[in-house]
Amino acid sequence: MKYFRSASLRARLVATTAGLVLAGLAGLTVVNAIGARTEALQQLGTQSSALARAHAADIGGWVAQHQQVVSSMAGSAAAADPLPALQQAEAAGGFDTTYVGHADRRILFSKPQDLPPGYDPTARPWYQQATAAAGRPVLTAPYLDAATKKLVVTFAQAVTGGQAVVAGDVFMDGVVRVVGSIRPTPGTGAFIVSRTGQVVVHEDAARVLKPAAELSAGLAPEALASLAGQDGLAELEIAGQARLVRAEPIAGTDWLLVLALDRDEALAGASAALWRSVTASLVVTVLAVLLLAWTLGRQLRRLQALEHAMAEAASGDGDLSRRLPSDGGDELASIARHFNAFVAKIELAVRQIRDASDSVHVAAGEIAGGNADLSARTEQTAASLQRAASAMQQITGTGRESADSARVAHDLATRAAEVAARGGVVVQRVVTTMDEINQASHRIADITGVIDGIAFQTNILALNAAVEAARAGEEGRGFAVVASEVRALAQRSAAAAREIKGLIGASVDKVENGAALVAEAGRTMEELVAGVQRVNDTIGEITAAAAAQHEEIVQADAAVGELDRATQQNAALVEQSAAAAQSLHEQAERLAGVVRGFRLG
Repeated sequence: MKYFRSASLRARLVATTAGLVLAGLAGLTVVNAIGARTEALQQLGTQSSALARAHAADIGGWVAQHQQVVSSMAGSAAAADPLPALQQAEAAGGFDTTYVGHADRRILFSKPQDLPPGYDPTARPWYQQATAAAGRPVLTAPYLDAATKKLVVTFAQAVTGGQAVVAGDVFMDGVVRVVGSIRPTPGTGAFIVSRTGQVVVHEDAARVLKPAAELSAGLAPEALASLAGQDGLAELEIAGQARLVRAEPIAGTDWLLVLALDRDEALAGASAALWRSVTASLVVTVLAVLLLAWTLGRQLRRLQALEHAMAEAASGDGDLSRRLPSDGGDELASIARHFNAFVAKIELAVRQIRDASDSVHVAAGEIAGGNADLSARTEQTAASLQRAASAMQQITGTGRESADSARVAHDLATRAAEVAARGGVVVQRVVTTMDEINQASHRIADITGVIDGIAFQTNILALNAAVEAARAGEEGRGFAVVASEVRALAQRSAAAAREIKGLIGASVDKVENGAALVAEAGRTMEELVAGVQRVNDTIGEITAAAAAQHEEIVQADAAVGELDRATQQNAALVEQSAAAAQSLHEQAERLAGVVRGFRLG
């Protein structure tokens, strides 16, 4: 198939036509061969049937003749001396010997026989077969004569009443000669078999009385029945050779005359006719191929010229301005016109491709340059974003530290506000206590005034008592002493009261000053607590703002990271785009080179 596809159109047409012619002639030859073989088989069947019938009739006549002779002896079986009749029958029928056996075991032969003592004719097969046939003549199975080693058969017939059986032995030499003479071709032969499958007559004496199945499985008893009823020839393999067989029944016996034709010899005429047909077919095929090659050579000469012209047009350095001659009205001229139209369209398309390739070449160069610049800028942007990402990471760390510091400051301010609040409460309690001390000091001053008044009155009373004691004289001297002591005590009490009053006054002044200072300290502490609370609130707001700022910085850091990755991807895409643009530029250059390879009109 590979060589067929690579062959020229002329060679393929010749080969295809030769194949078709050869196939047709081969089919015709096969049909003729089958017909010739069938006809030969029919003729052989007719001839072999006639031949087999003729020889079977001869053998059947031989059997009938001997049966008639035996039947003629039946009338003399009851005679007082049947010997003359037996001898006459022996001579007339060509028997080896004739005899009559009686039911009382007596037997009489046409000539003396050397019989063993106690010979019983009623026990012999010929006697029993004849008795069973009820008056019809019978033919026993052949057997070999012990003395002559020749094939012998016995014809027998029971006498009316069944008291005796007449019989005669005859050698089958005549039958053997008849069967041996059946040889229409050198390889053809005949033999006789019984319906029980035993060989009766055969050219090979070693096969006589042997099973016919040893010659061929088709000669087995069950196959012989169908073979005997078949009109045509049957193909069998006998003794390792292919044979065409015809079986013809022999009248008066259970024998079949088998005519075995050598198949090759029988079909030699058909085979010769087949070979003659094959030879004629080959000769016709060769002549047809030669004639077809010559005819196609003349008819395809213009196609070859067209092929050469197209080859020149195709190998002319891409010259699309050349055209093929298209004069004429046949298919080749039509092919040339279509080819010229096709080349014209190709020329127009290549022209447009050339113009477009120039534009693509320029555009590809610009794209390549732009992509190169974009790639450089993208790399710079990627580097800047990497630095920005690093800075954002540092800012994120600083913001995290600031948020932590603000959180710590908020905690400290909260604790300071709590301490200041507790201090304000203590100062308020101190202010309250100082007020209470101031009030107690005033009450002590009042009490001291009372004591001073009492001391003054006591002094007056002591003075009056001293005056009264002086008036009393000696009797009032002791009372005067007491009064003097009381007066002295009163004076000391008054002095102490005055001193206490002075001290209490000074204390009151100091307490008032301390109360004022404590009140001012309380107000200052309240302002301090309020300021600390405001500082705490401000630090809380700063902490919340720092936390929010930290979250925003984290988000900004993540966004910058995403932007950095996107920029890296964009850089990779830009590099790929630059490579693709460079490849496009190179492809455009190659396309322009290819297009420049065409020569346009």
